Amino acid sequence: MLFPKKTYLLLIYIFAKTAPQFWQKIQNKAVSVCLYYLWGSKQKVLHTNTAQVLGLPVDSPVVRKTVIQLFRNYGLYLRDYVLIHDLTQENYKETVAEEIGTEYIEKALADGNGAILITPHLGNWELGGVTFALRGCPIHVLTLKDQEDAVQDYRDEVRGSLGIKTLHVDPNDHGTILKMARLLKANNVIAMLGDRLVGGKKSEVVFFGRKVYFPSGAMALSQATGAPIIPVFITLREDGKYKAWMEKTIMVAREPGVANDELIARKTQELALVFEKNIRRHPDQWYQFFDYWSTYSSEDTSS
Repeated sequence: MLFPKKTYLLLIYIFAKTAPQFWQKIQNKAVSVCLYYLWGSKQKVLHTNTAQVLGLPVDSPVVRKTVIQLFRNYGLYLRDYVLIHDLTQENYKETVAEEIGTEYIEKALADGNGAILITPHLGNWELGGVTFALRGCPIHVLTLKDQEDAVQDYRDEVRGSLGIKTLHVDPNDHGTILKMARLLKANNVIAMLGDRLVGGKKSEVVFFGRKVYFPSGAMALSQATGAPIIPVFITLREDGKYKAWMEKTIMVAREPGVANDELIARKTQELALVFEKNIRRHPDQWYQFFDYWSTYSSEDTSS
């Protein structure tokens, strides 16, 4: 049995294992509303982020309602996250009840170049790796080292218990890039998050009407190895179960007369549009607890 080492995760784990489902929902709703009103700094940035997604003023009642629901959904995400190691092939469908687009990964693996699964911080992204691991698919999750060792150790242990291998990376380390290329050439699957730039190769994209930098290392890796990019998403349904789906494969093949940087930038923009479409459908499940637009802005606002 795995227990979270971080106090707040351990408390959530105990609550999730002992409290009845109906009480968990009531408690989560109450705590979420309290956090919304008491956590002023987070309320402000979430209003800013959500307003941009919805195309509404930050003081819009719709934005406020969406942010409150986001707090509720994040509470449910944390509950499901600490219980994720309980999943098995037998009970998995009780959590992820709907899967769409699996033909994209099946074709990728049949072609033999592996696949790069990429998702934003939307819904319950950790469940994506579980989907493949429980099927015996060789999957490696790309992750940056967490600032808190206790959180990182727990995450690694949980993934390992489910058959998921974790790749701790430095995006500027060429050795890591070569390791990923070898894994793909051996027909492995690499999963990663793709809506936050934390070093490495980048491209400017238009995202919800704003110019920001997106990480584009996955596109360069795809071009070098022939592995397709497959956007994947897992979001919470109204019944408390999850829906998982894959979008159309993005191929990054060289084109005559097109420079590599131009090709990678164009494909990164293509991915950004796929992210945008799905985040717009689920704005209350896009978890960015900081000012996303200022952090990744590529626009000069100095004047």
